[in-house]
Amino acid sequence: MAAMQKLSNLLVVGCLLVGSVVCSMAAAPTPAVEKAIAAAEKEWAAATMAGDRPALEKILGEDLSYSHSSAKHETKAQFIEAATGGALKYEAIEFKEPHTTQYGNTAIVTHDMTIRTAQTGSSNLYVTHVWAKQNGRWQLVSRQATKLP
Repeated sequence: MAAMQKLSNLLVVGCLLVGSVVCSMAAAPTPAVEKAIAAAEKEWAAATMAGDRPALEKILGEDLSYSHSSAKHETKAQFIEAATGGALKYEAIEFKEPHTTQYGNTAIVTHDMTIRTAQTGSSNLYVTHVWAKQNGRWQLVSRQATKLP
């Protein structure tokens, strides 16, 4: 009976530890992080619309995975070339209803977005941006877009 009680106590403690680890992983960002991520999002949009290669080099992570709503996938180099070389001219990028969740040095931002390009016109999208704190700043490391109906 004592062994059973000991096992039961260990099980409860184990569940509490696992639960506390899982629950502490995802959190609302601190106000400072939320402000920094919002600024990084605006910086990305401005650099993309301006075709600003040096700014995009800093904003985008080296291992960027950038997926368009058309299912086209690009690396950092490919996205920068398209955005700065004239293949795709971004005219407007508007964020709506951002929601940010922080996981340590990673933040995930989901929001509706309207993008207008000279080549494809206006698109209403649902976008997920993944930002990682690396190289002393928040960098975009993944982007996935889905067209809204």
